[in-house]
Amino acid sequence: MKKKNKKKDYSNKRFILVFTMIICLVISMSTYWMYAYYHKYGKHYYIDKYISNKVDYYISTEGNLVYINNVSEDIKNNFIKKQEEINKNNIIDMNITKGVYKDILSIKISYIVKEKEENKEVVLTTNIDLRNKKELTNDDMLNKLKVNYKDIATDIFNEYIKLNKNTTVVDAINDKTLTTEEFNRNSEKYIIRIREELPSVMNIYIDNGLVYYLVEKKEITKVCYYTDTNIGHIIKEIGKI
Repeated sequence: MKKKNKKKDYSNKRFILVFTMIICLVISMSTYWMYAYYHKYGKHYYIDKYISNKVDYYISTEGNLVYINNVSEDIKNNFIKKQEEINKNNIIDMNITKGVYKDILSIKISYIVKEKEENKEVVLTTNIDLRNKKELTNDDMLNKLKVNYKDIATDIFNEYIKLNKNTTVVDAINDKTLTTEEFNRNSEKYIIRIREELPSVMNIYIDNGLVYYLVEKKEITKVCYYTDTNIGHIIKEIGKI
């Protein structure tokens, strides 16, 4: 005698499937709203303080002065004093590069200053560790990137100082006249000079997550040789933050 086929009961499986879908939906919605909240308000918390990813939370501009808000008074006042010193000149134009990158507020102000009969670019930068509320030095920034002054000095020499044509130059320190071959052969001496000069003349800033160093050409050539082609800045990317 054949057994009758019983209809299988799928109600339990259906319940489990629907329950799983609801759980997934709740997790997805929660994740979305956390993401939306973070990007709307741009804040994340460290114990009793938060860091905003919105640069306007930290920066306001009045005329030719850029104010840093929600940082220590020392950092704020020191940055204003540096700007006021530059503003003693005749400011023709200014451009601001700013952003918050991994809890670092980076600001670069480029001023076009009228000096005598010529226009000159003057650059001011600062990098502030928002989490620890302190201004980062060039050494701090280089350590984060695992880059050192000797690497940068070597790069500058090879790209901007090394002589590529048959000529003569006068050493800026001892006034000795050198041929192209003599100068290039003593590259290590000039790299050391550049390296020793960099800490006091180099600026570092972040733009779109990339870190750049900036230095006036004249600050480099003055420790190498006399030249008339020392106007402008050397700017180069050195890493990613």
